[in-house]
Amino acid sequence: MVLSWKASAPGDSMHDAAIGYCVYRGLKSNDPSPELVNPIPFPDTSCTDDLVENDKKYYYVVQAISAKGITSIVSNEAPVTIPTGRQSHRSVSASAPLCRESANVK
Repeated sequence: MVLSWKASAPGDSMHDAAIGYCVYRGLKSNDPSPELVNPIPFPDTSCTDDLVENDKKYYYVVQAISAKGITSIVSNEAPVTIPTGRQSHRSVSASAPLCRESANVK
């Protein structure tokens, strides 16, 4: 599943610039404890979540994070249903880097 989002606003005198993004995947809408998909903030605005299951619905949110470790508010939630037989961790497209391998920060 390729995910993409809009970049955070540039830093200014009141707010630090974002150095990366944390992607969270929930199993229900407004999940109080969604799973962090990427262990290290992802530096770009799109990545592939290859650990999804066919015929399952997920709810994604993203948070920007600054060099000081300050996080933004969470994004709007994006629900995604993985079709049966169309997507799995074995057959995912390589059109975007893996979210979970974000250790390769630029």
